[in-house]
Amino acid sequence: MAAFFSFPTWAPIIEGISFFLEIIAVGIIFLSIILALVNLTRHLLSHDTTQGCIDAFKRAIGKGIQIALELLIAADIINTVVLSATLENVVVLAVLVLIRTFLSWTLMFETEGHWPWGKKDT
Repeated sequence: MAAFFSFPTWAPIIEGISFFLEIIAVGIIFLSIILALVNLTRHLLSHDTTQGCIDAFKRAIGKGIQIALELLIAADIINTVVLSATLENVVVLAVLVLIRTFLSWTLMFETEGHWPWGKKDT
């Protein structure tokens, strides 16, 4: 029974979970682009303003990328902390999390018009 709970038994499962999260993130980006293009076409065909169409397109893609970034951070944490917790890998993880957090904040500013710590414009 103790062998079932050993780390080498769980390592492939954990790697699979991490890989699955990365695949989901890529799928979310792909789907958000497809849905944004469909939405853009629908808006253009209904003769909405060009700027409104572009803003809706940017918001849709931005939201998809934000969700994907969160999933990629989760996958990186799983890979680093659970599977290969060396000092070098933890530093690389920290840099990746900082970059992805900055990207998420700038996407939020671009799509919602305010920083994550700022108040919403009403």
